[in-house]
Amino acid sequence: MNDQRDNVLQHMRKLWNNWRGSLHKNMKSKLLHDVLKDVTIGADKTDWEWLVKEHFLSDKFKESCIRNTITLSKLCMPHRTGNKPIREIIYEMGGKNGNPPNMATIFFETRKKGNELIQPETNEKYAEIQELVQTEPSLTNNEIVERCFGPQCKSRAVGFYGGITTNGSSASITSIASTRLANFSLAIP
Repeated sequence: MNDQRDNVLQHMRKLWNNWRGSLHKNMKSKLLHDVLKDVTIGADKTDWEWLVKEHFLSDKFKESCIRNTITLSKLCMPHRTGNKPIREIIYEMGGKNGNPPNMATIFFETRKKGNELIQPETNEKYAEIQELVQTEPSLTNNEIVERCFGPQCKSRAVGFYGGITTNGSSASITSIASTRLANFSLAIP
């Protein structure tokens, strides 16, 4: 019973942090007066004022934002997908049919501008990934990324943005992916 309780609390904490993060993202570019006036839907006015004044404007939170910005700038394989999560791109490109795209396709789709890659270093990495996918098609996406970019932080399953970790998992990345896709398909109305 305690395991279920811990899982539920962990999930609730993640939902709260994601919601709070999206609220902060929406208020960053506004003046304090406008932010306090525009109470977010679903939030009580006094709770909103507390969140803005006591949390978003606290020194601890500002330091955390700066630290996170620096950390994200140091990522060896940053995710650039705009408003669409990588898992949704994978789902739309064949994952929903049990045939997810390879890492070269995912890399290209998450970094293209128009229909081409702009930066020379991005083109070089794309060529490296394509060559690896063609020469060794049995490699998983995670193995391809680790060969091209080095070891990944926090043992995240690359291409499935957050949540899924490879540590402590007895399942393979493929079975994790299929479970994730099955869960994702249930969430779509």
